[in-house]
Amino acid sequence: MTDTGSNNRGQGGKTSNRQVWFFRLTLLVALLAVAVLARIVLLESPAVTPTMIDPTLVALSAALDQTATASLSPTEPSPGDTPTSEPTHPVSEGTLVFAARVNGVSHIWFYAAGDPEPLQLTYGAGDDRDPALSPDGLKLAFASNRNSFWDLYLLDLVSGELRQLTATDDFEGHPTWSPDGQWIAFEAYYDGDFDIWILPIDGDQGLIQLTNHPANDTAPDWDTGGRRIAFISDRDGQADVFLASLDLRDPITGEPILAEDRFLNLTRSPEILERDPVFSSDGNRLAYSGRSAGLDQIRWVDLAQPELVVDPIGQGISLAWSPGGQFIAAVLENSNGNHIVSYAVDSSSGPTMGFPISQVVESIDWSTHGLPGEVYRMSQDIPESPPLYSRTVELDPFGRNRLVRLAGVSAPNPSLSDAVDEAFTALREQLVQEAGWDFLANLEYAFVGLNDPLPPGRSYDDWLLTGRTFAFDPAALQAEWVEIVREELQGRTYWHVYVRAARQDGSLGEPLRDHPWDLEARFTGNPQSYDQGGQEKGRIPQGYYVDFTRLAADYGFERLPALANWRTFYQGARFNEFVMREGLSWEAAMLQLYPSTAILTPTPFVTPTQTPTRTVRPTFTPWWYRLPSATPFPSQTPTETPSPTSS
Repeated sequence: MTDTGSNNRGQGGKTSNRQVWFFRLTLLVALLAVAVLARIVLLESPAVTPTMIDPTLVALSAALDQTATASLSPTEPSPGDTPTSEPTHPVSEGTLVFAARVNGVSHIWFYAAGDPEPLQLTYGAGDDRDPALSPDGLKLAFASNRNSFWDLYLLDLVSGELRQLTATDDFEGHPTWSPDGQWIAFEAYYDGDFDIWILPIDGDQGLIQLTNHPANDTAPDWDTGGRRIAFISDRDGQADVFLASLDLRDPITGEPILAEDRFLNLTRSPEILERDPVFSSDGNRLAYSGRSAGLDQIRWVDLAQPELVVDPIGQGISLAWSPGGQFIAAVLENSNGNHIVSYAVDSSSGPTMGFPISQVVESIDWSTHGLPGEVYRMSQDIPESPPLYSRTVELDPFGRNRLVRLAGVSAPNPSLSDAVDEAFTALREQLVQEAGWDFLANLEYAFVGLNDPLPPGRSYDDWLLTGRTFAFDPAALQAEWVEIVREELQGRTYWHVYVRAARQDGSLGEPLRDHPWDLEARFTGNPQSYDQGGQEKGRIPQGYYVDFTRLAADYGFERLPALANWRTFYQGARFNEFVMREGLSWEAAMLQLYPSTAILTPTPFVTPTQTPTRTVRPTFTPWWYRLPSATPFPSQTPTETPSPTSS
């Protein structure tokens, strides 16, 4: 029975195995057929899986589709939005809103054509920058560090209500409005990387991340059509202008737009570093600034033919189109500050526009609307900013300035003229607050006397002799506590100096946006780096820095240009020297310390000191020392001479 049962189980097992193998073979053939058919379908019509589309862009596009009509045509303000007590200010050329720096603080100002002068709009202890007027002209978005950290704020120009839009320990700035006034795109520095984010003004919708790339994505500007955002990115190696599409499908073909195809590099110019893209009012043109060989040149392109780039129309940064699209306003930098200029886009635009603006301008926006009348009343109540320091000058008996020793400063001669010592001390104290460490406690040079040796390569008319110049320790640059950016202004080379903040939590300074210059690259053996005096660093250093050049200018100290031989002579760069000229020539500044004969003659002259030296006087001699004393004469003692003897 056992054997019979075993035989039966064996025959049943053989039959079962045949069925299993037949089933497996049938299933394999079916799977191969399905795979072939699927392959044919994929080749004819590629499918789009959810992982191929950035989910943040899907959420953004879906949210924008709800207001698609409003995005294509900006909304007009309702009658209840405008003040009934006083009509809006009539302006044919729109309103220019800009950030200007006065007495060491940046605030928002505005100027309307026909006004005698610009008026201040914000005030306080913090800096306000990057103004952006809403499409209806009734709200103002801007960036500010009034609460220690850089956040976004929204000011209602009718009611005067100020609302904080972001509240993080990181940096947020450069807001730009969607055409329907419901969204704001901005740049944010999270985890050591710049990206573009989008924030709804009202509603429960959260933040939407537009870019997510290890490269720096900055300076967004929203197209007036609502479906594109221009920004700057160095994801392809150098800073270029990119266009981000907010549509899920191509508007012409209807095909899905993949995540990798959503961002278009518009310029692709490795030899030019672009910045500050801005759309024209009709959305057909895009202007931007490009830096090449230290020069910031303004270019614009027709988006219908982006490959045709017109020649530069001028120099400047932080661009803004006029409402009619005939002019481009820009911030032009010089060695002593910044100011607003305008350029005609083409020869048919007519003469350029001028602005009665004397403030040091940092960023601008040009709106088609006039501002509500309440804005003019608010500006009248803004107090003036107090001066940064007080100065007292004491003259010596000859009517010249004294030298004052700088307390707590290490230098070969830690002294400065009494005309500038208070400014230096105030600058040093303010830098301690903004950078978190005493950067100016160690100087390479302060005052250098007429008879003291000057740094190598300097001439007799060096500003270090005037007592109005200081040079910080260049070892900070080698230790990477300082970064310098090369700028070509008025045919000469200047350096923009940034000091690294001691605390990197976002409460001090702000991130860098420009590639620093590496002077040490000339010693790497690269012939090109040697000929051009170094090269730009391949990456922008992470972290937060204080703009020392701007801060020094607040207290009256301007940077000195590099010497003509700086490319081959390291000390000729003079990146660390700052002088307070106050409109004086070198000779006039020297005459505040020395008489004219000391400057004109090469004979040694005693350097003036803080305290007068004691005058050498003849000493009194007692009368009895003046009487002649007897001089002893030597006595002649005869010597014995032996007498001769006869032999």
